[in-house]
Amino acid sequence: MKKLLYLLAGSVLGFSHVAWAGLSISPVQLYLGEKSKQKSTTIVISSKDFTTSKTFEASAVRWAQNEQGEDIFEPDPNMIINPKNFIIAPDSKQIVRVGLNQAVVNNDHPEKTWRIIFQEVAPPAQDNTVNFLFNISVPLFVGRQAPINLDIQPKLDTPDLNLSIKNNSLSHIQISKITLLDANKKEIETNHEMKYLLPQSR
Repeated sequence: MKKLLYLLAGSVLGFSHVAWAGLSISPVQLYLGEKSKQKSTTIVISSKDFTTSKTFEASAVRWAQNEQGEDIFEPDPNMIINPKNFIIAPDSKQIVRVGLNQAVVNNDHPEKTWRIIFQEVAPPAQDNTVNFLFNISVPLFVGRQAPINLDIQPKLDTPDLNLSIKNNSLSHIQISKITLLDANKKEIETNHEMKYLLPQSR
């Protein structure tokens, strides 16, 4: 039976707020665009139901993807983060500013991407205790958001159907769901794996 393939790609905009075990971050994706000549943006980290204060260190890594679609990270000490070290008390919040040395003007070039990492610093060890440490990574996208342009190549490797998806756009996309439909548009299979595709990546 002839099958038709449909790709449902999520919007480049994600959720505006996410919480992890009493710690919330807003927004969960950071953008700097050329229209407003922005140099910086802010992120808010809030605590709720903590019993003790928590110490965090913030850092930045360049974010790329190889030919296999695997993420590659490289430390970038030039990203401006203020403050880089902070303490969040119970039921409080911290505003962190993330920025560049100059405004964004690369409207004809591929989007640049970073990850801003918030790593909790381990408290002094105590006997018979197990500590859960937060390690949160927030994407930062710098540049113009271009129209979606995907090259999708299905390949049947009996009994599996594989997809090669390449992002030919100058900016990233976020795939939230891939659905396979038959000729009658009946759903055969759905994959809910979340995935970013950076410019020119697959």
